[in-house]
Amino acid sequence: MPCITLKETITKKIEIPIESVIEMVESLNEEERMEVMRRLQTRNLSFKAFNKDSVDNILRDFAETNSYEEDFLADLEEGLKKSSPYK
Repeated sequence: MPCITLKETITKKIEIPIESVIEMVESLNEEERMEVMRRLQTRNLSFKAFNKDSVDNILRDFAETNSYEEDFLADLEEGLKKSSPYK
């Protein structure tokens, strides 16, 4: 999911759904869209494949820190199993 960093007094990174990015681009006029395309084409964008670890390994890494309660680890496991990479 694309992210944007806003800098004011505080720096905060927020996630922007791809649908929202597309809507933003579609709302631009033709000249602005061409500028976006030009910038995308001139930058060396590299995409890496998602390296999916097993749910068990992720849970083990969290558990080994001894920083998380069992309820959190159970919620984490449930959430990971529902997430799209692990379906």
